[in-house]
Amino acid sequence: MVPEIDGFLFGLPASNYQGWVSNLHHIIDEQKECCDVINLAGISMGATLITLVASQRTDISSLVLMSPVLKYDGWSVPFYRPLLDILYFLGFRNWEYSEREPFGVKNIDLRRRIGEKFKTSKVSEVGAASISARHLHEAKGLMSRTQESAFNISSRLLLIQSVEDDTCSIWSANEILAHVKSELRRVIWLGNSYHIVTIDNEREIVLNEVLNFISQTSAVERHAIDHSDNENRKVLKLRVGYE
Repeated sequence: MVPEIDGFLFGLPASNYQGWVSNLHHIIDEQKECCDVINLAGISMGATLITLVASQRTDISSLVLMSPVLKYDGWSVPFYRPLLDILYFLGFRNWEYSEREPFGVKNIDLRRRIGEKFKTSKVSEVGAASISARHLHEAKGLMSRTQESAFNISSRLLLIQSVEDDTCSIWSANEILAHVKSELRRVIWLGNSYHIVTIDNEREIVLNEVLNFISQTSAVERHAIDHSDNENRKVLKLRVGYE
């Protein structure tokens, strides 16, 4: 299941990040009526969002974080990025941050196709061609709150991070790993991808690792459930992206 979160995705006016968190909580609560096991998976700011949500719950079986962002400090982030926060604070908010090469992708052919698509469309495989000032502002608040709350996470954790991430350095991944309380944690460091690991050169590795991890953790959870009372229930897998 891919949830639609008001004000979070491209094409919708940005809402505050507290609303994103509340919306996802509501979606999970609704699905608990039919699901025994809840797994959350997200990439980029979606990974950041589910990290915060998982830190506020005790019913998340497993958490899959792909390229989580706690700080925009990747090698392709322009030097003037902090100035945009100042502009927003000063009241200049009618602007958008345009995505540029390498678009979070190391694969040259795919990067070329994305660049061509952005010439005629506002959306491509990597998301939106631009991000509004309000989205960036709310994302900053989400990142800060998530960093403060990571120590509350005890869910089984799979973290997948590229060492060449162009959007955020490995600092974000290491910060999360240093603070979570998860007894079971698995970390995959990728060496031939950039930020959007789900479509880049090592996408098959990412897919296989995610499926195997969720299958294994869900099997453990379901083994502990009284199947006589829950035989018609199912596993919920939520995937959350950003823009």
